Amino acid sequence: MPELPEVETIVRQLHRKARGVRITDIWRDSPKTIKGIGEKEFRRGITGGKITGVRRRAKYILVDLNNGKTIAVHQKISGHLLYGKWKEAEKGSKEKWVSAQSGPLANDPNNRYIRFIFFLNNGFMLALSDLRRFARIYLGSTDKIENISDIGKLGSEPLDKSFTLEYFLKLLGKKRGAIKKVLMDQYVISGIGNIYSDEILWHAGVHPLARVEKLSKEKLAGIYKFTEKVLLEAIKAKGTSESDYRMLNGEKGGYQFLEKAYHQTGKKCAKKDGGVISRLRLNGRSAHFCPVHQKK
Repeated sequence: MPELPEVETIVRQLHRKARGVRITDIWRDSPKTIKGIGEKEFRRGITGGKITGVRRRAKYILVDLNNGKTIAVHQKISGHLLYGKWKEAEKGSKEKWVSAQSGPLANDPNNRYIRFIFFLNNGFMLALSDLRRFARIYLGSTDKIENISDIGKLGSEPLDKSFTLEYFLKLLGKKRGAIKKVLMDQYVISGIGNIYSDEILWHAGVHPLARVEKLSKEKLAGIYKFTEKVLLEAIKAKGTSESDYRMLNGEKGGYQFLEKAYHQTGKKCAKKDGGVISRLRLNGRSAHFCPVHQKK
């Protein structure tokens, strides 16, 4: 699932590409993609609307329109937004839309599962490719964005200026349980998932099963420090593309080449401490760590 760096990458790219452009129509593979309101109401709410900006809340992409409405896209597990031009596929084809452009939009199989399209008045399209069909699109009032899905319940943004060390220590001081699970709880800290929790804890030298209530202030300060560092490095690398995620132009991100723990099982620890990256299960999810410098 795309995490904060992947969503932030898409948001920044889409803001540059689509700001000032109007939505003229939509196409959808299934009406189930639209959530919260009916398709007719959704169409009325977005058709003719000018995109005034694109922003992020946790793992949601928020597209603000000049009519007081905001489109919220949650890409879920395999969904990712793409910007380009498509044409209807020939009859008998497994795909309903094919890229009208050469390059990764046409050549990368992960970009071919087009489920939803926003048609734009500049001749381009904003498309959702989603192999597993879990992505969801919502529409609500810009001034009441907290009423869309679970947005109002989401936790703190780890890159906000208000997310200080003092705030972090106070926030985690109220929590119990494995630190990896706490970091991934979207109602505590938003945007961190399996990939970046592994990376943050590797850098901080903290075992994923370490109990948050037993961690020293120094260890928690290390986690805080590397939360910002890792997330910013991943944004700079345009996200992680080990699985389905792609950038807006269909190209892969690059953070997978910088990973130290996530999906590194069996490899020597990059700290050269003699450790070999191990894997364990935590609440149905994988955790990757070095047993030498990340002792429980």
